[in-house]
Amino acid sequence: MTETLQVAGSIAASASVAAAILATDRRLRAAALLGALAIAVALLIGEGWDELESIRERPLAAAAIVIGGAAGLAGLAAVLVRHRWLLPLLLVAALPFRLPIEVSGTDANLLLPLYVVIGAGALAYGFEAVRGGPAEGPAPPRLLAIALAAVTVLYAVQSAYSEDIGFATRNVGFFLVPFAAMFALLATARWTPRLLAGALGVLVGESVLFALVGIGQEIAGEIFWNPVLERSNEFHFYFRVNSLFWDPNIYGRYLALAAVLVVSVLAWTRDPKRIGQLAALVALIFAGLTLSFSQTSFIALLAGLAVLCALRWSLRWTAIALPVAAVAVIAAIVVIGGTSEAEDEADEVSSGRSTLIEGGIELARAEPLIGHGSASFPEAFREQEGISKNRPAISHNEPIAVAAEQGAVGLIAYVALLAAAAFTLLRGLRRFAPGLGAPADAIGDPTAGGSGALALGRIAVLAAFAALVVHTIGYAGYLTDPLTWALLAIGGSLAART
Repeated sequence: MTETLQVAGSIAASASVAAAILATDRRLRAAALLGALAIAVALLIGEGWDELESIRERPLAAAAIVIGGAAGLAGLAAVLVRHRWLLPLLLVAALPFRLPIEVSGTDANLLLPLYVVIGAGALAYGFEAVRGGPAEGPAPPRLLAIALAAVTVLYAVQSAYSEDIGFATRNVGFFLVPFAAMFALLATARWTPRLLAGALGVLVGESVLFALVGIGQEIAGEIFWNPVLERSNEFHFYFRVNSLFWDPNIYGRYLALAAVLVVSVLAWTRDPKRIGQLAALVALIFAGLTLSFSQTSFIALLAGLAVLCALRWSLRWTAIALPVAAVAVIAAIVVIGGTSEAEDEADEVSSGRSTLIEGGIELARAEPLIGHGSASFPEAFREQEGISKNRPAISHNEPIAVAAEQGAVGLIAYVALLAAAAFTLLRGLRRFAPGLGAPADAIGDPTAGGSGALALGRIAVLAAFAALVVHTIGYAGYLTDPLTWALLAIGGSLAART
């Protein structure tokens, strides 16, 4: 596929999914969703056409794969039409599972189960739109929808002059378009207290499983999937686990967010027995998180808990205590991170991220207005530093990556999205959060359901989103992480209802 077609397809797919996010008419949203996903699939097939030679040479086998896949999607869509409540739970359940495959000559860990659920969910949504199914939830807040649509389209447009158009195309097809479609599906779901509790139960249950696997890896002294991590473990006094994830930092991110969500419920729970159960869950999840040795995940957890403390008890006292806690955590990370005199330098303690950050700043200075193009950081960094293409060069700081790739234009859009998200998630919380002036019993016991459970859901999502943003500053992966889109979709939907 030529680069011109790649760029045109990326823009068309992103524009279509942006229309789905912004649409107020149900049928228009369904058409835009299905159109965006169809274009994204065609785009990715064209991108990997050369690698499909073995399939192209066997047309009967290819036809069987297509027919079988379509039948499977249609079957799952039929189930989702009949059991509409199941779609949000399946989407949440599929969020963490990545399968290793080869794309365009490089290894990639793709969320294939999530793609299947998104595709089936879009088909079910389209069928209901034509048939006139049950009423859906309120549309996501307009400001948030506009911000998400803008950053999605801008990313595709700025792929036109990228130093790696193929990489940008894959990011649009594999991440931005399907995740934006997932946002539309989750944001329009009817988030009742029961459905919200079910989603939390799924996420926490999977987190416990991941933590247990991580603890088992520590006991056995063996990990899965990642040979690079295996070699790294041979040269450190500590042993990092990755559970069922490829990357221990993404594993740590997931458990940090899960811990924040559980503590959110714990902070408002009154039943002593339930408090003990929740505390045990937090302890288990934290044990799994500790074994990841993910510095960024610990800081993200601290940020999420700080937001929660500010909302639950006192914004003023949290602001006073946070700097002290932050200094203590950073000092502990520096002590743990340095295993020798040579490793006490910033670049070693940060696992090489300081070099990437410095290089990213230089890239941003070279093209301050429009950057080097979407997904261009690895190629531009290697060229600037004169290093081999075989050496990984992935930015570990989202703001700097945006500045280097998309320049001031992209950075403004990124900050605007964060502002829109903060405004949406914070709007009206003064009525529920004691730390912002609400009565101490404004929410009541969340286990009783009702509007109190939805209000607590908003607080939990806000704290988890704050943790996620902090994690992306230390490890990037903002719009390419489905957790971002899921939290904004659920938080935005709850904000529209309470």
